[in-house]
Amino acid sequence: MEAVIMLGFLMILSVEDIRWKEVHSILLYAFLTSGIVVWFIRGQVTFYEFAGGIACGGMLWIISQIMPEKLGSADGIVFAATGAYLGLLHNLFLMMVSMILAGLGSLVAVVILRRSGDDTMPLIPYIAAGQAVIMIMEGR
Repeated sequence: MEAVIMLGFLMILSVEDIRWKEVHSILLYAFLTSGIVVWFIRGQVTFYEFAGGIACGGMLWIISQIMPEKLGSADGIVFAATGAYLGLLHNLFLMMVSMILAGLGSLVAVVILRRSGDDTMPLIPYIAAGQAVIMIMEGR
């Protein structure tokens, strides 16, 4: 059930990220809050896994504040929310899968679509795709 809720939020945020190149903060914080509430209700991971999952998203948020032209702050908040749902290790795996998919998407954009290497692209759709790939791999 948690995976479906998380994927639903990721899909909604993906549409916003693609259409407007930004996402509404109310949706971001609703996503993060829902992850925290689900953890309090279900507690499927230990507190340290839960806190670590949020912290790795928090680290990305800090990086986005240092280098705002390279990473959006929403991406860090999204990974903090997925960390609340998944815990640290699964969130790191989601990050890895998402970054591989984003790299492949960038390769297609540069080689086939002839985009510049300096063009920006939304990351949240690749996070959603990464979660969908993981769910398929797990047989959900």
